Amino acid sequence: MIYIKEKASPDERDCFHLQPIVEYLLAKGNCSANDFLWGNNRTGYFCHLRNEIDFDDLLSVFIFPDTVTLNEEAQTIDCLISYSVIKGGLGN
Repeated sequence: MIYIKEKASPDERDCFHLQPIVEYLLAKGNCSANDFLWGNNRTGYFCHLRNEIDFDDLLSVFIFPDTVTLNEEAQTIDCLISYSVIKGGLGN
């Protein structure tokens, strides 16, 4: 099992602790819905993915802290500390 940190280290981008999740999803065939992988706006970092996220699969691989919430219906993985979000199901 892979443990996801509560937050990124001080010398990393705020979303960096979520990068193992994104790398895993990309390795499983997902891809960015944008021309970039991580974007940044006034609410924090975001990663928009084309395909839906298989949350059962993620839970079989990762252990998430209480500060990272999973919402299968909304297709989101949210960090409540950094306000970084991974959102799936945004493809055409």
